[in-house]
Amino acid sequence: MKIGFAVLTHDDYYDALAQQLTHQAIQTLTDAGIELVVSDSPLTSQHDAVQSSVSFLGQDVDGVILFLSSWMECPVPMTLIQELGHLPLMMWGVPMVMIDGIRQSTGSYVSFAMFQGVLDRLDQRCIRLLGAPDDPETVRQAVLFCRVSAAAKKMKRSRIGLVGYSAMSIYPGTFDHLLLRRKIGPEIVHIDSYSVIRRAENLDEQSVENQINWLRSRSRIDDRVPDSAISRAAAVTVALQQLTQELDLDGINVKCQPEFSKEFGSVACVPVSSLADMGVVSSCEGDIPCSVSMLLLHFLSGQTTSYGDSINHVDNVLTLSACGFMPYSFADEKDRLICPFMPHPGFKGIQNSFVARSGKMTILRITEGVGSYKLLLMTGKARTDSQLRQGIMPSVDVDIDGSMLEVVKRYNGQHYAFGYGDWSEAINMYGQITGIEVEQMAEKQ
Repeated sequence: MKIGFAVLTHDDYYDALAQQLTHQAIQTLTDAGIELVVSDSPLTSQHDAVQSSVSFLGQDVDGVILFLSSWMECPVPMTLIQELGHLPLMMWGVPMVMIDGIRQSTGSYVSFAMFQGVLDRLDQRCIRLLGAPDDPETVRQAVLFCRVSAAAKKMKRSRIGLVGYSAMSIYPGTFDHLLLRRKIGPEIVHIDSYSVIRRAENLDEQSVENQINWLRSRSRIDDRVPDSAISRAAAVTVALQQLTQELDLDGINVKCQPEFSKEFGSVACVPVSSLADMGVVSSCEGDIPCSVSMLLLHFLSGQTTSYGDSINHVDNVLTLSACGFMPYSFADEKDRLICPFMPHPGFKGIQNSFVARSGKMTILRITEGVGSYKLLLMTGKARTDSQLRQGIMPSVDVDIDGSMLEVVKRYNGQHYAFGYGDWSEAINMYGQITGIEVEQMAEKQ
């Protein structure tokens, strides 16, 4: 995370207290692990603001904090808006502080109130923060802004491979390539299924054997699984991994049906589950909005993400389950199992068969409208008694925060990204930074 830190002031107001508050803010963020690019000197003129903007852009900052150390004049921050308005911005004002029993002011609070009126008139997206640099909640919010800004830039520069296209005529899995690139960021790199299969069939034996050994180290394999099925799945994994490296991909989505699941005779469940634990955001059925949701959750959390179909709900418990996909890290080692795919005319190969461990979860899906995007956001608690779907499919049962009846009304597709932890605050801030509407299911009261 690299954040520009612009110190805004006025020649007549940058006194000892303003300087103290500035140094304190810089120190607290630095101590929190944020790499700050601080303006060379306090900004008091348009010329200063332009020079500082050039410096920030030259150092490729993720976002910029406009720190109002004291009273300032509008042309200075307005210049920063003009030069840097395309980046995530946060305006940080400081209220009066108590010194020797007397409240002292630098004019920062007044500047905050004044320039917020400017931001509103301009309809300029900017996170607003009002608090002292020694206040833990204020510092937490500032650090959160830095994290979300870094994730937003990663989204803008990301690349997702799409093997094939949307499976089974799933309309919500389709997307506008150009709109997605402009509004959110990922470049979608098309890969033909034949390219993957041909590569898998022509791999050297050692590469495949190494992947089989990796797989055995991650999960138990049912005795009913033939060696040929393990080898074929391992070969597809290596082929996909090579392509992600060659094409510089952050994620990959494989249209499994029917090219892999029926014609090639090896479903993509185990390969994409393996890639997920190798650091590549991976999913299937060609649902790019789901992959984008997973990638956003991955960048915000720094963790592996998964996805599942919204299969069913009973009372307030939602069951999420993909055909055979689940990252191995989502389950305790003793519970992981790979077995033959459930008997079905359209599927051949092997699949994962275990449930996700319990814990707080964030569930997310982005949907494309006419020229716009919206995020559906839920949180909940994965249960300790989650059950396999139909006795074999990987799944997780989640006690949803809020009303499942309201969730059902707002379904925007059947595939939902999920990961451990509550990242709702970060997702809401991402929506503020990017202008993407976030529709969050309310927590239980």
